[in-house]
Amino acid sequence: MPQPRGVSRQTPTTSLLRIFSVATAFLLTPALAQKKVTAPFVDQETGISFQRFFGAKTGFGFGIALPADTASLSANSFIGQLTFPLVNGAGWGGWSLTGDMEGPLLMVAWSDGKGGVISSFRQAFNEDDNPPEVTGTFSVKPIASATATNNTFLTYSFLCEGCLDAGFGLGPGVASTEMGWALASTAVRNAATSAGVLGFHNSGFGGFQADLAAARSAEFDTWAALADATPLPAAAGAREFALDQAGGSGATTGGGATTGGGATAGGGGDDSDDDDSDDD
Repeated sequence: MPQPRGVSRQTPTTSLLRIFSVATAFLLTPALAQKKVTAPFVDQETGISFQRFFGAKTGFGFGIALPADTASLSANSFIGQLTFPLVNGAGWGGWSLTGDMEGPLLMVAWSDGKGGVISSFRQAFNEDDNPPEVTGTFSVKPIASATATNNTFLTYSFLCEGCLDAGFGLGPGVASTEMGWALASTAVRNAATSAGVLGFHNSGFGGFQADLAAARSAEFDTWAALADATPLPAAAGAREFALDQAGGSGATTGGGATTGGGATAGGGGDDSDDDDSDDD
């Protein structure tokens, strides 16, 4: 049979060796597949400029904005935005202050099934159990104008006050660090409260490199003023955050309740390596 133009002829042995070589290189260099870096993203509702991780395969996104002055009163706070798909209104998504889900401060969010978004601070101690809700010197204030949910998608924007501390896994003043994400398509049990029970992150989890130096802006205080005046309270029974379990980054390195509305998506750093799965 004539060989098509531009296509070289290969024996089965040659093809298999080439596939084996590529697969071996992939397995021996996981950092190439897992190295995802945030990219600039501007929220259309508020004009907030984020450094944002976005998973092309899962549709999960997390954006972060920081104050320009690392010595200001707001230096230990950040503005965050979670975006992710829902399955018939079910599912949850979350972020971690480090690339490890066990130990550091986490936040998860989900739909309450009535047009609102629930958020909850958590601390995980293993991969099998529902991470308990925690309280501490940190708090969250939703940004209602950039928070929305429907049956297929959720956007949650918020001011995380006092959330940056080395004791929580990530301190202020860090230029670049690995953070983590997780996504589930299963319904949260007891979804009307911030103490809701989470199922396994069956839709994926992983890490990404957050360019925190690029996330800093002189507009931070203006954007922070968009948040609700009162922090959301934790549910009864929430435990104190265990500072001795967090790990994470120190000061400097190189390099819940409800709100409602429609839904938005898109943009940000892309994980086109398709590594946003639950197999590390």
